Amino acid sequence: MNIEEIKIGDYIKVKKGIVAPDFEYQLMDNWQGKVVDIQKDEKLIEIEWDYETLLNTPNKYLKDLIREGYDYQIMTLGISELERANRRDISNQIKDVKLKLDSKLYWIELYEEEDKIIQYGKLFQGIKIDNYNKLHNKWKEYLSENLEFPIETKVIESERGRIRIGDKMKLLDIEDYDDIYGIFGIGKCEWEAVTFPICNLEAINNKSQNYRLLRDYSIWFDNI
Repeated sequence: MNIEEIKIGDYIKVKKGIVAPDFEYQLMDNWQGKVVDIQKDEKLIEIEWDYETLLNTPNKYLKDLIREGYDYQIMTLGISELERANRRDISNQIKDVKLKLDSKLYWIELYEEEDKIIQYGKLFQGIKIDNYNKLHNKWKEYLSENLEFPIETKVIESERGRIRIGDKMKLLDIEDYDDIYGIFGIGKCEWEAVTFPICNLEAINNKSQNYRLLRDYSIWFDNI
């Protein structure tokens, strides 16, 4: 492919066997995008990846890019690493693809563990990441089904009444939520019946599923 024949807006793809700059573990066979800049003297092409390429990019690689401050949508490659491609037509599913990509990137930025990125991506599939009402309803449903009550917890943050950080609380169930405190739990603190935001609780048994689920919810809630 001759760089003199390439124009802004052309579609190209990466040849087989080419690895990502600075991340040699990642092959980029047939990744595709649009030419957005050409550096003829250096024989370099700047590519904006299409939605399908981004949607199928491995989570680990995307996470490494984000962590290191790289732009995951744009890449510059040598002309010798590229070949021409036909533009993929996804006009009839563009909204669905955008929603899936937004969700994928959202969970990648939120959690470190690959299994959680996949798990929560599937669990909240189809829900817009800024639709906090639907997301909270899904969290409430999921936690109700998977937490094992009663749960011995401790308070890790408190702005409410007599309850202080470090207090022990037996969590008996969860109930509704509000926009400020999130999902509330019903429980006992000493001999007093209380309702308390579960984002401020941590299961004492840090090897349990309860610990993991409460922590995962707290991470999500703290970042909305």
